[in-house]
Amino acid sequence: MSPQFNRFDGMSIFDDKGEVKRLVAKVVQERDSGVTIDRMRKMDFSYVFILFKRGRSKEVELTRSEIEASWDWKNGNIDETLQRKIETTLSEL
Repeated sequence: MSPQFNRFDGMSIFDDKGEVKRLVAKVVQERDSGVTIDRMRKMDFSYVFILFKRGRSKEVELTRSEIEASWDWKNGNIDETLQRKIETTLSEL
């Protein structure tokens, strides 16, 4: 695990809303630069993102395990399930 996000020390990427939003924004922008994150909310074991494009919005829920598996996202190591969920949501917009 990354030293700055160690769940055994009580901190993880899941607990940093800004880091999670940057992760999702990176995946979204790589696939479709016309899509924005309209809103996000943290639930007990997941984040829900509302993606927006041309008057349409769609919701995608990302689980804690998918987000934590992407702790090294800045080096291109993003969980495949997380990427597929976002890509599927983008294709529905």
